[in-house]
Amino acid sequence: MKIELKSIYHSVQLSEETEAFTANLYINGVHAGYAKNEGHGGNTDYYAKDEKGRELIRQAEEYCKSLPPIEYPADKYMDAFSVDMDLEHYIDEQLNKYIEKKETAKFNAKLNKTMLKGIVYGIPDQSYGAISFNLPLVNVLAHPKGPQTVLQTIKDKILPKLKDGNKLLNTNIPESIIKASGLKEEQYVKPTIQNIRYGTIPDVDDNNNKRGRSR
Repeated sequence: MKIELKSIYHSVQLSEETEAFTANLYINGVHAGYAKNEGHGGNTDYYAKDEKGRELIRQAEEYCKSLPPIEYPADKYMDAFSVDMDLEHYIDEQLNKYIEKKETAKFNAKLNKTMLKGIVYGIPDQSYGAISFNLPLVNVLAHPKGPQTVLQTIKDKILPKLKDGNKLLNTNIPESIIKASGLKEEQYVKPTIQNIRYGTIPDVDDNNNKRGRSR
């Protein structure tokens, strides 16, 4: 059975003990009803749109009861425990996935903007730090001494920080530079640029040469 939340409105400002939201509840592709939580620690409520929606929600409730329980691992505050799955918890899980996806997209947009200005390291999708240059990174790499400057910066300032899951996060630094700086494949995110010639901007000169040869 396919249970989805659509037209989600999530309010960070109103979320106190629980996530405050409203959404349309779809079951097997049909708009069956609505779901909401006021954000004050109460249950997530759901209700049918019409008679057909009531029947679909009844089926969804039975389906969710057949699913495995939700397992919560132990942490420093409490022992491991589990909660039986039901439609309310299923809806909450869908909302949490939506929020996580939205936060990850926001994080990556900020990360991509930061890597245009310098060298970025951190834990993918979670946190990062950066060493910025006075010029955009593409301009640094275009300078005759730029690739060596980037290489040395990675070697001296980034490599020592690559511990406890931290990686070089730039996808806009040629892999040839990254490898020359001494990083292993598990210490960096795969870049979109493989090689660079000193004093050139990657891809641009190659494309110009191709156009010249085709004439």
